[in-house]
Amino acid sequence: MGKVALERARRQFFEGDAVEPVGVRDVIRQSWARARELAVPLDGPVVRFLEVDSDSLLERAARPVLHTMLDRLPDVALISALAGPDALLRLRFGGDPTFVRLLTDQGAFLQGYDFSESVVGTNGIGTALAIGRPVMVDGGEHYVEGADTVSCAAAPIRDPVSGAIVGAVNFTCPSRDSSPLLLAMTTSAAAQIERELLTTASHADLAALRSQTDPAAQRALALVEQRRSALREHLHRVSMAATSTDVCSLLAQIMHVARRLFPFDAVWAMRRVGDAPLRVVAVDGDVAPGAVGAVVPEETAMMLDHAAQGDLGRAGPERMSRRPLAGMPTGIRPLPGQQRLIRRWIVAAAPPGAPSPAGSSSQTVLVVASDLALPGGPGQRGLSRDLLTEIAFACDTACRFEEVTRLAVSDPLTGLPNRRRFLELAAQTFDRCRSSGQPLATFMVDIDRFKRVNDTYGHRVGDLVLVRVAACIQAVLRSGDIVGRIGGEEIAVVTVATPPDAMALAERLRRAVAGAGLESDDGPRAVTVSLGVACLEERDHCLSDLLDRADRALYAAKAAGRDRVVGD
Repeated sequence: MGKVALERARRQFFEGDAVEPVGVRDVIRQSWARARELAVPLDGPVVRFLEVDSDSLLERAARPVLHTMLDRLPDVALISALAGPDALLRLRFGGDPTFVRLLTDQGAFLQGYDFSESVVGTNGIGTALAIGRPVMVDGGEHYVEGADTVSCAAAPIRDPVSGAIVGAVNFTCPSRDSSPLLLAMTTSAAAQIERELLTTASHADLAALRSQTDPAAQRALALVEQRRSALREHLHRVSMAATSTDVCSLLAQIMHVARRLFPFDAVWAMRRVGDAPLRVVAVDGDVAPGAVGAVVPEETAMMLDHAAQGDLGRAGPERMSRRPLAGMPTGIRPLPGQQRLIRRWIVAAAPPGAPSPAGSSSQTVLVVASDLALPGGPGQRGLSRDLLTEIAFACDTACRFEEVTRLAVSDPLTGLPNRRRFLELAAQTFDRCRSSGQPLATFMVDIDRFKRVNDTYGHRVGDLVLVRVAACIQAVLRSGDIVGRIGGEEIAVVTVATPPDAMALAERLRRAVAGAGLESDDGPRAVTVSLGVACLEERDHCLSDLLDRADRALYAAKAAGRDRVVGD
């Protein structure tokens, strides 16, 4: 039936409360009726995720089948998915990354997503399981509005011995590319998975697979989900602080909440940016606070990467060791700040996302150690895995926000505060000193003949000169002094100091730069700076008055021959 006719039938059915929309296939009409009786909202279901075992017999049988079918269609926008008998998504593979990202951004096709008709209405997986046979749901035939851009076909998978439904396979594509071949391919995939079960699974394995539909098992699964949902709610509230607090405070808050379900003794959050080594960014529990900022030894970092990818446990897509590590391997040094030997370890990693604000790829790894027995049941293991991955992601978000904040107020070349940040901090100090009567001095520092350096040796050498001068100045200044790059080669300093002390400090800065020099490909090169100094006086009503006088003193230093300090 055409798209216009289908839309007319939808309006007739949903707005006119009709039970016999003309032209709609019986299987779709009956599915719409079931969903309407279950009060599924048309404008979008309440998204529900439940705990699933991501390494069951069904998945091991289906994985190679779905991989092979997608490999034969590398350029087709297609998603293959596997669900259990409860309509919960177990596996998902995609060919076209843009199409996959479009659907996952909408919330669907994530592990544990519930495709039941009672939750999302008419759809491939839920409807195929409800009617017990293959079904095609094309574009606007979906119950939920907005799903008309995709078409899907699904077929139930049956236990080859008993005939009981043990899952469903689904293929989804853009509705413009839909054809009867989609349903044929899905039916073929279901048959291949059933043959794989028959040839590779034992009677005991098949009996265990059938037990997934046992009501008691489902109740236990629901209990695990209730506990996880409650914890997720707490974690969400705490994780919202990822954009307003530092990563150390965030980790402490999150682990305080997580301890209710996941006992631990020590936690490390580590992050790698680009090709830089793995570095500790936050710790909690029985870890020395001085570990923050420490570099993780290379061999230890490699072991953690393997564990996060499942190489030290059973392989899985969650990038996490699926069973506790029985201590660190022989020859691996303790983690930074580790106080004592801890027997059990779990490693999780946030999925690599977009490049960091600085432009390099980054990833955050979470390491949790405990002397107690870590959760071992399937539900608890999945709970721990998801929980730690979420925590790693929250820490990664906090680190990214810190980078954004730092870049917004810093000069990217020298690392000094930029002009806006310098003026903000300097104005606060000016107002405080003027009100309290404290002495205050301002330096304007300019690199001598900097344009000649750029013109003669190129901007790369010029950048090296700027970085070297900034480092020399920072090494001489005290912790309370304010410094910033306010122009091309101009650096400004504000310091609480009397006129004699200010002149002496400026002279130390000049000598530090002149004595450092710069190593280049052509040998060492002399670098000098000129400084203008102005001290706070009654005539200075605002910061700009003081800076203007320091600037005039700088010009006097330049005119007098450079490489000198001149006071206003």
